[in-house]
Amino acid sequence: MTVSLLSPEEQSDIERWLDSDDPSRTAPLSAGYQGAVYLYEGPNGRRIVKEPADKGLASLIAPRMLRREAKAYAAVNGIAGIPQSFGMLRNRYLVLEFIEGVGLREPGNGIQDRDRFFAALLDIIKAVHSRNVSHNDLKRKDNILVDPDGKPVLLDFGMAVVHRRQGFWFRLLQRMDYNAWIKIKYHYAIDTITPEDLPYYRPTLLERGFRSLRKFWRTITFRQWRNARKERKEQKNA
Repeated sequence: MTVSLLSPEEQSDIERWLDSDDPSRTAPLSAGYQGAVYLYEGPNGRRIVKEPADKGLASLIAPRMLRREAKAYAAVNGIAGIPQSFGMLRNRYLVLEFIEGVGLREPGNGIQDRDRFFAALLDIIKAVHSRNVSHNDLKRKDNILVDPDGKPVLLDFGMAVVHRRQGFWFRLLQRMDYNAWIKIKYHYAIDTITPEDLPYYRPTLLERGFRSLRKFWRTITFRQWRNARKERKEQKNA
């Protein structure tokens, strides 16, 4: 499957770049066990190019995972706040729109109005669900950008699922997406959820079990005590 949403000229330019030793081709923006992410800059602007891993066991799984991600991106194409997908190139590379932004977890990320930001993010999530897609990785703040206008951008559909219908599994994963939105918005301070947002938080049995396990682990490792001690020390040295 080749890219169909790029002009023939841009597709040829990207293919030449893929075969080159340009520094931007040899130095990825990020890399992991599943593959690498590159930034292509050409006459028509910048594109993100995702390449699957080609070594070890990952080389058997990563290409299939990337094609699965391409399917999810194709299903949500046209939703504001999600990079446009140009599809697969050479049936190996996923080409996406580049959107300028700062990671949500970064300090000074540019959010001026948290309520407005997270309301906009919720609209994106609802739009994704309306396409029968669940994201499934919203708890990772790296998957959310803040664009120059302070608006949210949702990235990385590597864990997403395109559902045939809105049956049991869709509703379960939809529920987990909303739970993740709540946890990010409220920094896991569940007791502070407003009445307006409370309907979006319905932890599953699995999430409840994990939360209890995490509390138990923090208790036996004295993590809360150690964190408080660290904060007091930092305040004393400030």
